[in-house]
Amino acid sequence: KISLRMLVNQHLYVHGANIAKPRHVGQIDPYCDVVGEIKKAYNEAARLCDMHYGKHPQMKVVTNNSAEAVDVPVLFAYVPSHLHHMFFEIFKNSMRATVEKSGEGEMRDLEVMVSKSEADITIRLSDFGGGISRSQMGNLFKYMFTTAGRVDKAHADAVRGSSTPPLAGLGYGLPVSR
Repeated sequence: KISLRMLVNQHLYVHGANIAKPRHVGQIDPYCDVVGEIKKAYNEAARLCDMHYGKHPQMKVVTNNSAEAVDVPVLFAYVPSHLHHMFFEIFKNSMRATVEKSGEGEMRDLEVMVSKSEADITIRLSDFGGGISRSQMGNLFKYMFTTAGRVDKAHADAVRGSSTPPLAGLGYGLPVSR
């Protein structure tokens, strides 16, 4: 469904009345700033984490652009909103696990590494949320699977009566990032 939506939206942006952003080709930004989108997604997830837990882990970003030059930002042709959504979902998962694992103790930073080579771009997010048991690995990219546990009635009622969206438990964060 996401692929079909992407094709329809791209067609409408290019041939319809939708106005794309100045340098975009439809929805595609030929110079999408990877770290910029990661930071926006992190900030959005951090605000949500603060609403639920009153705190959030900090983020360290390390970049390596061996394709152009070390000090050149990592850019590539991509749909910024898709990159943002993928990282927003992954940051929510990571922040929830990290905050819950830390309890009242010291909370470790999230570490993001972005590396661009001649062949590809690698983005790695490391957290200290405790990981996922090996027995659950086969379920990670299945829709509706969550390690957050069941959304209990108290949480469901609080979310229903609030404008605050849930931080975790919906089961589509990893599948949508694939």
